Amino acid sequence: MSAEFLLIDAALRPLADPARAAGMSAYQRGRFPFLGVPAPARRAAVKEVLGRCQEAVDRELVEACWTAAEREFQYVACDHLRDAPLRAEDVPWLRTLVVRKSWWDTVDALAKPIGRAATAQQMREWAADGNLWVRRVAILHQLGRREATDTGMLAEIILNNLGSGEFFIDKAIGWALRDFSKTDREWVREFLRAHGAQLSALSRREGSKYV
Repeated sequence: MSAEFLLIDAALRPLADPARAAGMSAYQRGRFPFLGVPAPARRAAVKEVLGRCQEAVDRELVEACWTAAEREFQYVACDHLRDAPLRAEDVPWLRTLVVRKSWWDTVDALAKPIGRAATAQQMREWAADGNLWVRRVAILHQLGRREATDTGMLAEIILNNLGSGEFFIDKAIGWALRDFSKTDREWVREFLRAHGAQLSALSRREGSKYV
């Protein structure tokens, strides 16, 4: 067992709040048990341990966190990966995290770190993956890049995921367009004009929010 995980476990369990845990679990549709530790308290409790892990990816710690029952441990792993120096060779392993204990909370937390590490070809492959959560990561992986966004890839990945009928795919498409519209409103407006009839109502509504 990872020594760092044991330290994190010891830091979080005394903060457990059963009443808060019930509400947090309900918010995630009862899919996962929680300790009941809110994000600010969780991050403060593990800050010192994670601070010692920033120079390299600690896969042993991440795997221990992913195996743990309570959802806060997966959030700790995501926080570590957000700051860790990920590389393209880490991407296949990161996919195993995306497809285990999958739900929007961890998948969305992993999208930008994975996008930072992945090659364009890897994201194109993910965009055609049979797992909807892997495809969601591909759709969202450029969030926040602003002027550095590869618009050709953004369009390609969105167009390859039209007509899925999956709420979490359609929502991601709208989110990606809405995010980029803050940088280039005209590009998103033109994309919606050209492809709006193919987009789901949800994607159109979300994507056009700021255009």
